[in-house]
Amino acid sequence: MAIAQPNKGFLTLFKKRNFLRLWLAQLISMTILNATNYALIMLINSIVHSTTMIGLAIICFSVPAVLFGAPAGVFVDRMNKRRVLWASNCLRAIATIVFACILLANRSSVLIPIYLLTFVISAIGQFFTPAEGSAIPMLVDEDELMPALSLFNITFMLSQAIGYVLLAPIAISLLPTFRLFNIPIDAFIQLYAIIAVLYLICAALIVSIPQSGFAQREEPQAESTPDLAVQTLGIMHNIKNEMQQGWNFIRKRNALLLAVIQLSFVGVLILVIGQIATPIVTDLLKLNANLMALVFAPAGIGLVLGSIFMPRISRRLGKLRTILIGNIGLTIATLLLPVSTIIARWLEPKSWNTDPWLLVAMAGCMFVAGIALDFVNIPAQTAMQELTPDWIKGRVLALQLVLYNACSIPIILSIGALADTLHIDRVLYLLSASILIFCIWGVYYERKYPMTIKPQVGQLTNDEEAQLTTSSHGHPID
Repeated sequence: MAIAQPNKGFLTLFKKRNFLRLWLAQLISMTILNATNYALIMLINSIVHSTTMIGLAIICFSVPAVLFGAPAGVFVDRMNKRRVLWASNCLRAIATIVFACILLANRSSVLIPIYLLTFVISAIGQFFTPAEGSAIPMLVDEDELMPALSLFNITFMLSQAIGYVLLAPIAISLLPTFRLFNIPIDAFIQLYAIIAVLYLICAALIVSIPQSGFAQREEPQAESTPDLAVQTLGIMHNIKNEMQQGWNFIRKRNALLLAVIQLSFVGVLILVIGQIATPIVTDLLKLNANLMALVFAPAGIGLVLGSIFMPRISRRLGKLRTILIGNIGLTIATLLLPVSTIIARWLEPKSWNTDPWLLVAMAGCMFVAGIALDFVNIPAQTAMQELTPDWIKGRVLALQLVLYNACSIPIILSIGALADTLHIDRVLYLLSASILIFCIWGVYYERKYPMTIKPQVGQLTNDEEAQLTTSSHGHPID
């Protein structure tokens, strides 16, 4: 695949109106998704002040991927991508409005509805993510795929920075409480109302993309498209078989399997960081929880800067070496967080937590962690995209989400219990050791299964062709 220079590729991509609209929809939807996550963490913390309960909220967001992620990938592969993207944004807008209305009640009594709506919004999002990932190659040329993926990765990281560091913290801090029909409308309610409107804007952007833009390159279109009811019944009938096909496709490609595992690891790590961000501020640094954005700001800056330069760095170092450096950087940055506080207490026993040098050290660690996440995430995601043809991309992306969310549930529960019973510094030591162990395993796996030249994207080996040539409809699926 020809690789365009990032800047030149970005300018070319922005001239493509259909791609630009999809990119804007991604930027807005991912930003408000991250703003929702931040607001949810702050909301739960304001009600119950428990890391475990925050973990339960994160699990409610993760469980739908385990239950619906793989089936959603099958739906996306077989259904109209434009329709899926539009419907998912509209449904999330409706659910978010309901969420805002629930907050009008006594919040200590609506924890269960909050968790349920978090589950519903996440379940809807399981259809958006693989549909968006599958749509990218349809809207760009083959030699523009690398810059397009890099741009979407930059946007993903940028949306985290904007959502976590800017939109949600600023809205919660600055939006004034007012009364409407004698009902208090606080910052949380206003933020969720704004998010609902932004989801509708995303839906409008998707509708503005012509259906002709969503044309697969590698699989010819069917002669006629069945209506929605027929499509849905057919998919439900064949969903188990097609999920198995997706898993077989992944496990028979060692490089693809490794990329899926590495992406899942990074996803779990990001969830853990979100879960322990409040204890890091309140327990480790002994500061106010409202300053939690300070934890994310340097990491967000590192994520964005790393995304900009990562294509060039990855080409220079190679994907495997880049990922190794990223894992080592994550290990060191995580370890230095509690170590920095120990040194600060020793140097300045009375006012150690407000020492400028400590804050600079913490910011530096988070900045390095943000860049290190890019060193793992972007090469692994690029490898997964390059090794997966369009006709099965939705299933592969969905199965990756299923894997990381399934792994995240026991980890989030364990981290929450440890953070509530042990001090947060011990949790960070354990997290650092876990990253190092994963790094060592990755090196072992790469040496045991060295990368070899694979068939071109979209082609199958003879054994795979024998197993994957027949779809549930009785005709070739590739």
